[in-house]
Amino acid sequence: MNRDQIDSVLRSLRRVNLQGSFLGQSVAIRFGLSESDIETLEQLMDMGATTAGKLSEITGLTSGAVTRVIDRLEQSGYVRRIPDPTDRRRVIVEVVPDKAAAIQRTLDHFSSAGAEEIARYSEAQLNLITDFLARMEEVTRTEAATLRETPESGADGGPASSTHAAPLGGLTEARLTVRSGMSLVKVRAGASPTELYRADFEGVTPQVRVRDGRVLVQYRRVGFDWRKRSGTFGLNPSIPWTVDVVGGVQRLEADLRSVDLKGLDITGGTEKALIEVGRPHGELPLRMVGGVMTFRFARPSGVPVRFTAVGGVTDATLDGTRLGKKGGEARMESKGWNGARDRVELTVVGGAKTVEIVER
Repeated sequence: MNRDQIDSVLRSLRRVNLQGSFLGQSVAIRFGLSESDIETLEQLMDMGATTAGKLSEITGLTSGAVTRVIDRLEQSGYVRRIPDPTDRRRVIVEVVPDKAAAIQRTLDHFSSAGAEEIARYSEAQLNLITDFLARMEEVTRTEAATLRETPESGADGGPASSTHAAPLGGLTEARLTVRSGMSLVKVRAGASPTELYRADFEGVTPQVRVRDGRVLVQYRRVGFDWRKRSGTFGLNPSIPWTVDVVGGVQRLEADLRSVDLKGLDITGGTEKALIEVGRPHGELPLRMVGGVMTFRFARPSGVPVRFTAVGGVTDATLDGTRLGKKGGEARMESKGWNGARDRVELTVVGGAKTVEIVER
């Protein structure tokens, strides 16, 4: 076999892996989950009940990330935590069969289609294919381990950087999803009317996919410090956007005054968030799950807002009115909230230390 044949096989294998990733995304979107959620759920469905530590080892996610995935799956009813019968101090995660049945049927449909193709091969050929795939699995595992142990760097030895962009084309709306945790995320209106978005990254370079108006930013599951990752995103202001940040962010700076924002969702916790929005069209939902230390939110004058903190708040101020320390659920709303068409629904789940909500 010559080198061209080897390269052809490797390219085909990469295409299979890519299409498998697209399939996982499609299943996740259909059931309202993230890719990490659906991948973890698939592992549980295949191997049966196990511990969070084992899931972390298999998926490559950190223990904190796995805990957040399990929390989301449990809240959605797909899994439950039960005491380990052999060690009551440990907790085991198991699938809830009735809830996961629809996902299983979707995966079974893919398996049936694949089985039809596999049936075309002889027993000897299938043994060869199985041996090849097992060897490639080991190669992939080794390369992944190497990546985890080797942080990326630029040509000058400093932090790596990269720029990504895509054309607007005929899109009428879009969604930005950032996953896997970052130290700093900046979001603002883009400068070019012909670009869907432009992103500049410092530190580890992420994988960026654009499909049907969805910009997905996903970091490899590497073991070095995610706090060395940062990104600045410019979004085309001529179309409406939904923004999701999943996996936690140390600092978020979102100047969205010129962006037609449909919703903002931050999952995984935030140390500091500074968010400004323009005048909404209808009700604008903003949600932060995982808690926040310091949060400042600004909106245009005359736009009413309702603020809800689930998990307690230490100090919150809404347009000069102060709410002292309060546990459980706390709620404040500005004058004119009831009956207003254009308004902001702001929710923090997981506790907040300092919150300031102001009009511009």
